[in-house]
Amino acid sequence: MVDPDILLISFVDTIEGVKSLIGERGAGAVLREAGRHSGPKLLESLIGQLPEVLDTDRALERTLSILRELGFAEELTKNGKEIIVKNDVFTEAIRGEVNTSSPVVLFLAGLIEGFVQFMSGERVSLKATEARKGFLRYTLC
Repeated sequence: MVDPDILLISFVDTIEGVKSLIGERGAGAVLREAGRHSGPKLLESLIGQLPEVLDTDRALERTLSILRELGFAEELTKNGKEIIVKNDVFTEAIRGEVNTSSPVVLFLAGLIEGFVQFMSGERVSLKATEARKGFLRYTLC
C-alpha cells in the first residue's frame, strides 16, 4: 500500500509542475476547477446521495467538518463570511512560498466550493485573502 504522505507530496509536486508549464494563474484556474469537480465525486464515493438538500450555510458547516475529519486540515472554521484553515496538508507540503494565488490554495477553495454545491445545489465562491504555510483565510463572495 502506498503511504498517504507520499501521495500528497506527489500531488503537490504535480500541481507545482502544472504551474511551471502554464503559469501560476493558469494552474490556479485549472486546479480550482479540478477541486470543484473532485469535491462532489469524493463526497459521492464516501456518502452516496444525501437524503436532503441543505441550505448553503449548513452545507458549508458540514463541508468544513468533513474536511477536518478526512484530515485535510486540523482546523477549519467559519466566522461570518470568513473561513479560516489551519495546518492544512497542502500548504504544509509545498516546498516554496505560499500566497493567495498559489494553485494549491485555489484547489482547496475549489474543493470546498464543490462540496457545498454537492450538498446544497447552490454555487458559492471563495476568495483567498491570506495564505502562508499552515494558514489560509478565505472570504465568501
